[in-house]
Amino acid sequence: MALILAALLGAFLCLIGTAMIWAPGNAVQAFGIDPSHLAANTDLMPALGARDISLGLIVLSLAVGRQARAAGFALLALSLVPLADYVIAAKSLGWTAAARHLIGFPVTLILGLILARRPT
Repeated sequence: MALILAALLGAFLCLIGTAMIWAPGNAVQAFGIDPSHLAANTDLMPALGARDISLGLIVLSLAVGRQARAAGFALLALSLVPLADYVIAAKSLGWTAAARHLIGFPVTLILGLILARRPT
């Protein structure tokens, strides 16, 4: 079950990354950046989209390949991304308003720990 959740998470990351590349204006607002800074912030969204697609493909390919421990360690490393996103968004929104960026942290951390502890 944990590998299926990891595969779904990887596919979801690919979907988010695609949205950042194809509709950066909408993605900036969904990311939580102040729309008044929209022109300056949309330039980086394709790079963030490529980041999310790459990370999603790594997790998805490891999960589909039934590499539970490797997927777990990848998810543990990936758990740092929501923390960094939170800090970045908090500069624009404030610490409390940016808290939604922390949702991915416990998901990736717990799923990563479950998969990394699987015996080989």
